[in-house]
Amino acid sequence: MFLLLKVKNKHVAYFLLSIASAILFVLAWQPFRILPAAFIAFLPLFALEKKIRAEQANSKFWLFTYTWLSFLLGNIGAVWWIWNASEGGAIAAFIINSLPMVLPMMLFHERNQKTAKPNYWYFIACWISIELLQFTWDLAFPWLILGNVFSYLPQAVQWYEYTGVIGGSLWILLVNVQAYQLWLNWTNLQVFQKRNALLNKVFLYVLTPIFLSVYLGNPKQRTEKADIILVQPNLDPYSEKFGGVSPYEQLIGMLQMAESKLDSEVQFILLPETAIQGGIQENQVRNETLIQLLQNFLIQHPHITILSGMDSYRLYEPNEKKTITARKLRSDDRYFDAYNSAIYMSNFDSLQIYHKSKLVPGVEKMPYPQLFGFIEKYAINLGGTSGSLASDGESKVFKGYQKIGLAPIICYESVFPDFTASYVRKGAGILCILTNDGWWGNTPGYRQHFDFGRLRAIENRRAIARAANTGISGFIDKDGSVLMESQWWQKEVMRMKVPIYTGETFYTTHGDWLAYIFLFIAIADTLSLLVKRKTLD
Repeated sequence: MFLLLKVKNKHVAYFLLSIASAILFVLAWQPFRILPAAFIAFLPLFALEKKIRAEQANSKFWLFTYTWLSFLLGNIGAVWWIWNASEGGAIAAFIINSLPMVLPMMLFHERNQKTAKPNYWYFIACWISIELLQFTWDLAFPWLILGNVFSYLPQAVQWYEYTGVIGGSLWILLVNVQAYQLWLNWTNLQVFQKRNALLNKVFLYVLTPIFLSVYLGNPKQRTEKADIILVQPNLDPYSEKFGGVSPYEQLIGMLQMAESKLDSEVQFILLPETAIQGGIQENQVRNETLIQLLQNFLIQHPHITILSGMDSYRLYEPNEKKTITARKLRSDDRYFDAYNSAIYMSNFDSLQIYHKSKLVPGVEKMPYPQLFGFIEKYAINLGGTSGSLASDGESKVFKGYQKIGLAPIICYESVFPDFTASYVRKGAGILCILTNDGWWGNTPGYRQHFDFGRLRAIENRRAIARAANTGISGFIDKDGSVLMESQWWQKEVMRMKVPIYTGETFYTTHGDWLAYIFLFIAIADTLSLLVKRKTLD
């Protein structure tokens, strides 16, 4: 970075600093896994802000331009695989997801112009506030939350049971700030003692969370277990699942796969997202051919409970109140809502259905439909669940005669920490993730998605059973360790006695408390600056 700052052409220097930060950011993620890069990825951006502030009259424009370039390239490098599903959708995602990342640096820069000394706590508070936004707004994309970078090294973040993934973001930001301060003072012999103090502080910030994680570890706990079978049918989502193979043949095939490992001790069979597809009408769900197929299977195996993904819809009566997501039938004036669902069936319980609540923007959900409903027809089509779907709006736990609460987490929902925790707050003993990660092909995407589940296990201290159509199916223990996993692009049936843990972690109970503290700090600090400016005026 010393060399970059010495480049004579200032815009070349700005560009190189921007690129350097993007490269470091990308190197920290899958598939490179160079985790230390995350702890210095902001250094070039801090240097960029300082340099632009000192050299440019039109500093805000150039800071925005080069900071956005950095985050745009970082997004492309980390989640480029979205392109495999939709070129247009990928471009929109790269642009939209990178823009909020620029705001903390712009607010930090504005504050630096009004005060004598940079306040890095303010930058940290603004950044974490933007991460909180990524959990809540209609364009939510929490995939690149900084704390997610530890997903492939869960041993380092066992303390997520207290802070959640935001704690990892705070760790990365704190080390970046201290490392930048150390870099600023490294060559100044007059502040030798300060340099050593900063060096010690960097080591303290890096090592303390690691030692804490080792201390917490995964204490042994006597627990009951549930005997579960997972099915990974490995149907190509482009050529087989949605058209190449009939829904009936698909379901028959999955049930036959499950029977290969079935005996009298098995309690649950998990089938992946939209395993039951083709559009199941919920108004008369028990009359549907595929549901009757499952009912016949349960008659043959009365001790089994089935949890499966399902593509479904519900017709509205002519005078019934409709939702904003309701669509009109082509054949008549009736309306219907489509869902990405999970269904829970056994011989001894009433049939239960959950509708996915955290929908993928631009694929399953039109963001802010009151404003953008007119572009509904341009929604990205990923098979049987495209367009604006309806949802339950909150999590739901399935609990039947077996007295074991199963969380039906559908695909994208597993990227939302507090939403996943809400299943546990409602009594989930096992987190069940139903997904289809084949849209992106053999890229880091499916691996990243699987690893995020490891963080959810730590945050809630719950085991995970994950059934994927394509991608990775498997079992994860409460410390994020992988107990069993499938191979990419292979049909597999897996069976395991999965631990059923009880109790709630601090994070499960309190959710993203840490993020809200920093949101308060960001708002309070911003308001104080506005008050000071008004007073001076």
